[in-house]
Amino acid sequence: MKTCLWLLVCFLLCAVGQVVQAQGASVLDFGAKGDGIADDTAAIQAALNAAKGADANAEGRTVFSLYFPSKPGGFYKVTDTLVIDGTHGLVIYGDGALTKRGDEQATIRWYGATSKPVFQVKGGTGIPSNPNFRITFRDLTISGYPSTLAPQGAPPANLALSGIHFGTLDGQNDNSLCRRAIVENVYISNCRFGIWSGNPDGMNTDHATILVTGSVLYNNAQAGMLWGTGNAVANVISCDVFGNGWAGKSVPADAYSQQVGANIHVASGYLDIVSYTSAGHPTDADIYQASGRVSVINAWSDTAGYFFFQASASQNEGGYHNGQITGVRHYAGAQEFFDNTPHSMRITAPGMFVSSCLVYGNIEVVSGLSGRPVFAGINFIRPGATFIGTGVDTQRSLTVLGNAGNHAQILLGGANAGVPLTHKGASVPQILSMGDSPTLFQVLGASPTGTGLSFHTRTDDANGGNILLVNGYFTSTGVQPLQADKMVWWLEFGGSQGWIMRGHDPVEVTTEIPFAAFKDFGGLKVAPIAGYRSQVTFQPPALPGPPSFTSGDYWAGTIYYDTTARKLRVNTGGSNWVDLH
Repeated sequence: MKTCLWLLVCFLLCAVGQVVQAQGASVLDFGAKGDGIADDTAAIQAALNAAKGADANAEGRTVFSLYFPSKPGGFYKVTDTLVIDGTHGLVIYGDGALTKRGDEQATIRWYGATSKPVFQVKGGTGIPSNPNFRITFRDLTISGYPSTLAPQGAPPANLALSGIHFGTLDGQNDNSLCRRAIVENVYISNCRFGIWSGNPDGMNTDHATILVTGSVLYNNAQAGMLWGTGNAVANVISCDVFGNGWAGKSVPADAYSQQVGANIHVASGYLDIVSYTSAGHPTDADIYQASGRVSVINAWSDTAGYFFFQASASQNEGGYHNGQITGVRHYAGAQEFFDNTPHSMRITAPGMFVSSCLVYGNIEVVSGLSGRPVFAGINFIRPGATFIGTGVDTQRSLTVLGNAGNHAQILLGGANAGVPLTHKGASVPQILSMGDSPTLFQVLGASPTGTGLSFHTRTDDANGGNILLVNGYFTSTGVQPLQADKMVWWLEFGGSQGWIMRGHDPVEVTTEIPFAAFKDFGGLKVAPIAGYRSQVTFQPPALPGPPSFTSGDYWAGTIYYDTTARKLRVNTGGSNWVDLH
């Protein structure tokens, strides 16, 4: 009895499996040859139409997965765009990307007479809406030209516009809708754009979310991927994007793109790039952001020239759509890379956050004081590489936390124009407080009797020492005031001199202040005798006469001890001093 039941279950499972299998089809079932000779366009389009059905409700739909079997010595010859319009749940798949080595051995190859997409995922959002949902491309190789393109000069006029095109074409005045598409283990080469998304009329495409994972975008003339208009979100995960964008300047600007060459070009929308590898020498940048929002998390880039070039970023009611760039390694040990990589990044949007990056070239900061980009843990490989640009030289619109030139730094805020930012290369940790107004350290839980803020240093080592500069920073020749009309304080901790304070009043002073110009205010001297370090004595400064500070009534009430006259004196305003006894 049990045996009979088991056989019945197996029979039913087999029957179900046959039903599921019946919902899949091969392009060969619709008349495609795949021999590289016959034009397979009409047969493949017939299969895509069967996957769509008769109307927006998928009436009469017979195909849910469409298979492109690899044919030894052959390929699928396509001469017109293969349109996917108003389809859901369709999986288009092959036997694996690059089943035969060499991108010229693509499973699907473009032989069209003009520049059009190989695949177009359209899906109009008119009434009634006929969108595309959950379209998957998997295990395929797509080439936009009959042979491998030479990465130089202008590309041929009949080069495929794109391998996979999410959106409409010029003249198709209908914005499009595609939700949750997947491009997985797909190899796209020899197109103008490997993957293109957008709308040539600038209307929102509403493509969300497109996942491109485990794919290779190679030798596409203008960009491996161009992400287009608003209301569009894409994730590029674990992809290898290289050798693209070499013809960026030789392709005239049109409805699809400006004259930009990049491995990835973001024209608008949101693009998140994770675990990214790249190489080549595009005309503009590895990743070029014209607008929209870009985040890059973990990237290994051997691309010569800019790794990231931010021309602009999108705004929403005056606020920028800011992204993050973290975990980037931009370096290649080749002479072409060295010769063509003066800069690694260009950042212009306020509020961008760049962290934990190892870069060869400079980071160019072009931004205003309305919102500063933040950099944390940046290490420059090339000697002399640093932060440059108007945001550094003119407006001081950057915030640096952590490593800059392999020295611990914290820069807070901005500084006045014209003040040299010579912070790089200091030998001690610093807090650099910069700005038109003093930096405010706000301490939660502060009370009227105490701020709750403390600076900690050790004084038990006679050879140790720490320096805290308030409203100034240290250079090789002295101390630079950050605001020419504000007092600069020098507080030194450690060693046998437990705590000492010096000051300089830089009224009308804009040059660097040498150490000798600081006046001694005295301090707390720690007894330098073993076993007696708990004894602390105030050490007054040794001055020949009254302090010469000229900041007016600010100093009224100041008390100092005149070591020559051995008298306590108090300031009554300006340079007027009165003996207390």
